[in-house]
Amino acid sequence: MEYILHKKNIPILQYEEDDSNRITGIKKVFNVAHMPPHLFTDGRASSENEYALCQKLEDFFSNRIIPYTRKSFKEMLLELEIHSGEELAKKSFYLSLSDQYWVCPLSQFGKIWWEDINFFTNEYDSAIGLRLVSGSKALNKNSSSFSPDNTTGGELPKRWIRKNGINYLEKAGTGTEQQEPLNEVLATEICRRLNITHIPYTLEIRDENYFSLCPDIVDQNTEMVPLASIYEDIPLKDGVKYDYEKLILRCNELGIPNAETDLLKIFLLDFIIANVDRHSFNISFLRDSDSLEWLGVAPVYDSGKSMFLNKLDFEMDMTSSFRIEAKPFEQTQSAQFKLLPMEKIAHLIDFSSLKDISKWYKDFLSPLRRLSPSKKEALVKKLEERITEAKILLQKKQEGKLYKTDDGLYGGLDIKEKAPGYKKHKPDSKELVYISLLQEPSLTKEMLSERLGLSRATITRILQKLKTEGKIKRVGANKNGHWEITG
Repeated sequence: MEYILHKKNIPILQYEEDDSNRITGIKKVFNVAHMPPHLFTDGRASSENEYALCQKLEDFFSNRIIPYTRKSFKEMLLELEIHSGEELAKKSFYLSLSDQYWVCPLSQFGKIWWEDINFFTNEYDSAIGLRLVSGSKALNKNSSSFSPDNTTGGELPKRWIRKNGINYLEKAGTGTEQQEPLNEVLATEICRRLNITHIPYTLEIRDENYFSLCPDIVDQNTEMVPLASIYEDIPLKDGVKYDYEKLILRCNELGIPNAETDLLKIFLLDFIIANVDRHSFNISFLRDSDSLEWLGVAPVYDSGKSMFLNKLDFEMDMTSSFRIEAKPFEQTQSAQFKLLPMEKIAHLIDFSSLKDISKWYKDFLSPLRRLSPSKKEALVKKLEERITEAKILLQKKQEGKLYKTDDGLYGGLDIKEKAPGYKKHKPDSKELVYISLLQEPSLTKEMLSERLGLSRATITRILQKLKTEGKIKRVGANKNGHWEITG
C-alpha cells in the first residue's frame, strides 16, 4: 500500500509499505526542504540516497509508536482489535502534538486536510489515554481511536488532555513511591531559580496517585526536533556515547541559536538532580514549521528519572557522582561534568538563588504520603549535597582546576597552562580528603585511610583541620553518621 507523508498541507514524499508495515520503497519526493530532520544526510535535507531514506523514514515512524512494554498497551490493542502499534498510529494519521507531520493513504490524497484533523486545533478522544494511564474500563472495537496518545512514545503511562483550549501532557509515576512527578516539579523549581528555560510541571494527586502535568511545548507553528534526529548520521563514540564536540558542530552548522549555552544549563540541572536518563529523545530543538528557522534548544522537559528514583534512603547516602549514571556523553555524572565545558556558563549561574530551596523542597514533600519520613529527609539532604558539589565543581571548572586523578578523585590542575617547564600538580592530602567527603559523605576514617593510602592518624588530623576551617562538620554518631560539607 502507498502513503503520502505531509507537513501540514505540504506533501513531502510518497512511499510504499508491505503487509508487515515495512517500508519497501520511496516512490516520489515532492518537497525536500520540508523533510523531517530525522531524514537529513550530513545535516542537510537530501533525497539522493533512496535506500538510506527508506531506513530513516522507517526509524522516524518507529519513534512515533507506543512501545509494547507500556503498561496495558498489549491488552488495549486486543480490546480494540488492532494488530499493532503501527496500525493504531495510522488510525490518527501518525499525527503528533510535537510536530506537524502526518500520513495519509494515497487513495485519500487531496481529500484530507491538515486543518480538519490536527490535534492542535481539533478535539480528540481521551479514551485511549485514560485507559493507558489509569487502567480504566476496557475498550472495544467500536471505541474511538483518534487520539494524539497513539503516537506518544516512552515507557511511562501518559496521556494528552485539553483544558481551556490548551493541550497538556499528563504522566503517571511508577512503583510504590511514584516519585517521577515529584522530580518534575523539583526540576521546574530549580530551573525557575537558576533562569534555565523550562516547561513548567505541576503535581496532580488523584486517589493518592501522583501525576505530573505540563502544557505542550509547541503549537501548530513550531515543531520539536529531538537530538537523535540532528545527530542521526554521526557515529557514536565507543558505539554508545554521543560526541559532544560533534553535536555542537552540527548545531552550529544548522544555525541553532545559543545551542551550547542552553545545553550546558540542562546538563548542570541534570547533575544537581542526579538525572540518569537525559537521552537523545528528551533533549530537543525548536524550529518554525513554516519558515524552517531554528529557534533554539527546547525548554527542559522529562526529568522524572532523577533524585535517586526507587532507591532506599541508606542507598542514597552511599551513592556519589562517581556512581550516578549519566547520559548522553558519559556514563557517570562525574565523568560527564569533567568532560563538558561547564565553565562557559559559570558566569550565568547564581547559586544564591537556591539558598532556601531545601526548605521549599521539604515543605513540598511534607504532605505526600507515599514517601516515608526517612526518604523525605534523605532527599532534602541529598539535594543540598548535590547543589554544594555542583557549585564547587563549577567554580573549579571556571578556574581551570578540575581533573580526575587515577584513583577517580577530583583534584586541581590548571589545564590551560602548557608553558615550557610546566609540572603537573597533584592535590595534597587535605584536598583529597575534602573532595572524597564531598563525593561520599558517609566515608569513615577507616575507609578514607584505605582509599587514600594515608594513616588513620593523618586522616584524623586532616579531619580536625577541615572542621576548624569550617569546611566540614560531623552529623550523627561515628558509626552511622555522615559528614556535611559546610564550606
